[in-house]
Amino acid sequence: MQFWKRFKAVAAWLHLWLGLAIGIVIVIISITGCVLVFEDELFDFFHRDLIEVKQTGQPKAVSELMAIAQQTLGKNKPVTDVRINEEGHSYVFSASKINKAKDITLSYFSQFKYRDDVYLNPYTGKVLGVIDVRYEFFNVTEQLHRQLLLVKPVGSVIIGCCVLIFLVMLITGFILWLPKNLRQLKKNISIKWGAKWKRVNYDMHNSLGFYVLPIAIIIAVTGLTWSFKWWEKGVYQMLGSKKPVVLVRKAPPVTTADTTGNHLNLMLATLQHKLNGNYRVIGLNLPGKGENTMMAFVYLKTRADGWRNLSYYYFDTRTGKLFDQLEHAKKPLGLKWRNSNKDIHTGRIYGLPTQLLALLASLICASLPITGFIIWWGKRKKGRKKTTSSFQAPARSINKRSSKTLTANV
Repeated sequence: MQFWKRFKAVAAWLHLWLGLAIGIVIVIISITGCVLVFEDELFDFFHRDLIEVKQTGQPKAVSELMAIAQQTLGKNKPVTDVRINEEGHSYVFSASKINKAKDITLSYFSQFKYRDDVYLNPYTGKVLGVIDVRYEFFNVTEQLHRQLLLVKPVGSVIIGCCVLIFLVMLITGFILWLPKNLRQLKKNISIKWGAKWKRVNYDMHNSLGFYVLPIAIIIAVTGLTWSFKWWEKGVYQMLGSKKPVVLVRKAPPVTTADTTGNHLNLMLATLQHKLNGNYRVIGLNLPGKGENTMMAFVYLKTRADGWRNLSYYYFDTRTGKLFDQLEHAKKPLGLKWRNSNKDIHTGRIYGLPTQLLALLASLICASLPITGFIIWWGKRKKGRKKTTSSFQAPARSINKRSSKTLTANV
């Protein structure tokens, strides 16, 4: 019993001072996380004019659309990625370039020289709009969430350390929550709404912290993947992979390269025929200078299991032929997890029900540092009052004795 009391005292000390140290960061991470839970839905809603298009016949050749996008971007911003969306949606052509090391400061915004997305109507070739992704609201929110708008080597480590500390706080908070008996258990899982606001605040911190615990741990554990390579590697190993799966492929040597025709059109046509319309998004990572491999990733409509259904295909740009593929069913468990990690983190993995759970959990996590600070501040003020009253009590007794002495002397 004495050991348990000391153990809880240590847990209470850690819970308090770690919370005061990282509270503001946890609030920022949690509030931005609430926004990112419905990022795709909100982006599509506010940019309907860029996303939704009326289907009028067959889409134009992707090479023709890319020429229009390239003309819109200018010759100094070559297209690096293409996103082919399902029917009734626009195509997106992206151009991005990382700044030279000497031009990068502590700010996230210094990392990219440019990062633009061009939205095109695939049926008419009309340019629907251009977005500078560096300053786009949801991207800025994500970078604030992941790295506090600092450069990745700095910001992601700060966020990762704070999340690790938050995990310790979740564990110590649970230790402090553990009830002594059934009566206390009932108090610990309920909020006495009719009580004074200080009691309500305490109950919210105590009870909501307990209810959110399992979801908060999942969110924290998946979030650490973006901060620490050793954490990502550790999860891979737990799932049976010795190390992260390498997705880079090198095209095999060819004796004679076919330089005729447009291979981009051929490669996309081959992939679309293979998929038979069963895709939400086809992403094309265009090769750089001196490279001959184009990797395509495909987010399929149908779900074969509980993971995000993502497959990879590799084309030789010299011939337009498919030379390798890694379909979802054949991926190792570690890669299935890694492809699904963001969807698990945001609750998107099983649609609206899990998204709402993630949203609610994020809101509660944002409230915990605030309600915890109010509890600490209230106890601190109460402690000051007790100290003041202990000093005043002797003074009053001395005054009483002095007045009696004066009366006697008179």
